[in-house]
Amino acid sequence: MVLLLTFGCRSRVKTGGARLTEPSAVEDLAAYIRQLKDKTGRSYDALAKRLGVGRSTLHRYCSGGSVPPRFTFLEQFAKECQASHAEILELHRRWVRAQTSQPPEARPGPEQRAEQRPEQRGEKGAEQRGEKGAEQRVEPPDGPAAPPGPPPTAFPAAPDAPPGYRRLLGSSRTRWVLAGLAVLVMGGALIWRPGQGSRASAESGHSCTDRSGVKHVDARQGGFVWTRDFVCANRPDTPLYLSVHSTEKVAILDTPRSWFVCWEFGRVQGDGGRVWYYTRGDRAEPGKESWEGWGFVGSEHVDAAAHPLPGMPRCPFASASP
Repeated sequence: MVLLLTFGCRSRVKTGGARLTEPSAVEDLAAYIRQLKDKTGRSYDALAKRLGVGRSTLHRYCSGGSVPPRFTFLEQFAKECQASHAEILELHRRWVRAQTSQPPEARPGPEQRAEQRPEQRGEKGAEQRGEKGAEQRVEPPDGPAAPPGPPPTAFPAAPDAPPGYRRLLGSSRTRWVLAGLAVLVMGGALIWRPGQGSRASAESGHSCTDRSGVKHVDARQGGFVWTRDFVCANRPDTPLYLSVHSTEKVAILDTPRSWFVCWEFGRVQGDGGRVWYYTRGDRAEPGKESWEGWGFVGSEHVDAAAHPLPGMPRCPFASASP
């Protein structure tokens, strides 16, 4: 067996006589992940913090030691690496092949998937947000199984596809998932309809998550440490404002899921609501770095069953009157 060192990650390729065998689907996926990583020139530590996973987990995926159980992680990874739509599609193709090629005992079970849930993993981005060693970034949890009905026909297996690949694409649930991913990737963005988020959250059961024991150091409040937050889906590329009555933008929420620590009434929003949530953005607006990303986002951009969130405290420092 020959050990090959590629882009700082180790993968194993067996030899047969004087010829190297074709790399396995898992190694093929790992090589592509390494290729995307090396385009950024960023270290494992830097990328792992941005993605909210441990360095060892990211290195395992890069070296072919394991395959991510959900493609949502790889899609987020690709976006951090500024991958094109074509590269994301290629990454998805290799991930499907790697998932299919694994023996059943090698595929992650419920216990392994639970261990990798983002609520128990790393933090929200660290590079542009100062010291964030204890803050957490959360991906949406697995949704319920797809409803019964005729499977979509968008992903027929190629005639020369391996039998395992055809079996995977022949699965009704898998084809629903792949169809959804194709819409997200090709469209380039989620379609957000103000006012419908609360209904979708309540009906699907994906309500916000109330977490304790977190640590968010608030530079705007003299280093105050928030130890409780609420994690909700939100509209990406959403601005944060200096106060609940201000129109001065101080930061941007890039991610589709974020944490919020308190709320207050403020100016009327586009949907008629007046609830605003306090959080820290993913990046500061030019010239607003002194606020370190802390600001208020309107409830119209936050997907929740009700506003304000039940159990969330009001912001003690924010005035409800202009």
